[in-house]
Amino acid sequence: MKRLLVFLRQPRSLFTHMVALLVGAMLVAKLGSWTASLDDKAATVRRTHVEEMLPRIANTSRILGILPRDLRNDTLAAIRARETRYTVDDQPILPPDQVLTDPQAIAARDRLMDLLDLPRSAVLFKMWNKSENAEPGWFHNPWAAIEPVEMGMKFSVRLPDGQWLNAVNRRMIQPTVWSSTSTWTLLTSILMVALATFYISRRLSRPLRDLADRADRLGRGEAVPALETERGPEEVRRAAHAFNAMGARIRRFVDDRTRILAAISHDLRTPITNLRLRVELLDEGETKSRMMETLDELRATVEATLSFTRDELAEEAVRADLSTLVESVCDDFADTGYPVSFTAADRLPLICRTGSMRRAVRNLIENALAYGGTARVSMRSDGAEAMIIVADDGHGIPEGDLERVFEPFVRLEASRNRRTGGVGLGLSIARSVVHGHGGDIRLHNRPGGGLDAVITLPILSGPHHDGIVFRNAA
Repeated sequence: MKRLLVFLRQPRSLFTHMVALLVGAMLVAKLGSWTASLDDKAATVRRTHVEEMLPRIANTSRILGILPRDLRNDTLAAIRARETRYTVDDQPILPPDQVLTDPQAIAARDRLMDLLDLPRSAVLFKMWNKSENAEPGWFHNPWAAIEPVEMGMKFSVRLPDGQWLNAVNRRMIQPTVWSSTSTWTLLTSILMVALATFYISRRLSRPLRDLADRADRLGRGEAVPALETERGPEEVRRAAHAFNAMGARIRRFVDDRTRILAAISHDLRTPITNLRLRVELLDEGETKSRMMETLDELRATVEATLSFTRDELAEEAVRADLSTLVESVCDDFADTGYPVSFTAADRLPLICRTGSMRRAVRNLIENALAYGGTARVSMRSDGAEAMIIVADDGHGIPEGDLERVFEPFVRLEASRNRRTGGVGLGLSIARSVVHGHGGDIRLHNRPGGGLDAVITLPILSGPHHDGIVFRNAA
């Protein structure tokens, strides 16, 4: 029941949106037509009652016309009804000069004249209901038609001997506003709308779902096939064409940029090596030491950039177990004597480039070891996202610099020593890798001291990944 209420309040898919909108529109239309028909239903009920009374009055008049006067009252007493009172009098209860203006009353009187074959002067008739004397207003309330209304009729029919049959009928009239037929009609209409909506939404939602899925995979750096461009409405086909063209341009741009960066990094290695050879020929001193330090730093930058671009160009995304991947990186550090610990976690399947993801986790652990002395790695998941937390016991980072440290070549002098702090690309590369997998990295200072680096990644598994071969990250 709770899920149904959530579905009705917050429809999520295109199908549920269309069903809710179309069924809602149909119910509003049904309510409007039903409301508009209430007056007709009430008029039909009143007309039916009048048509039932006319033959009864005509038959009663014929019977009394052939009976002696002394038997008429006994006969009327025998046929009396709870809603109708009959009397035989020497005078009519309605004025002979009465003028009718209601078309329904005129039609009823003429019908009674035809049944009795009498002139207009011999048949007097009046009809009213409780709302007859209500003051007219600008607004007509159709819902008033479903309320019980007292309907009244008076008849005065002249008998052959000159006496008058007078009858007064009063009855509470209430139309039947809903029936089992109406219920089945409404349910059938809802079912037909739901079936039509299901067919239409399937034709619309399937290409849109494919478009959203492949856009998400393209954003994570996966190689995705082109969308079908001959399926669905014109707008969907145009969106598929545009997505295919955009994906091709993005892939060309990323590949060209990565190749250029790799080529530049590769070409810089030769002049750096030549410069280092020339510096080594200089006399020992502070100048030579600083130049060697600068060249080493420049070489490390080039090597890091070249290694990163090489991985980006060569590696394809595969299905891997994130928990096993992170644990293997921690084991590599622990096996070489570094104080790195890992808290075991459940298996978390993820579509990723395992080499790049290893590099991102390794960069964060190296950062924690360099500036915090230790690295404690843990993982947790809420079912939709996986989090990798790398905690250290360092002094943390000023709040204003928590984002700036992700910029390339940025090193904070207060807590990042130039000799041991690398070239300032570790966090930048790590965030680039994680962004390429649809996640993010955030740094948080702990209240008691130390820094937490948190990688957040979406847990993605579904039918569109079935074609990717599972490979153990370890």
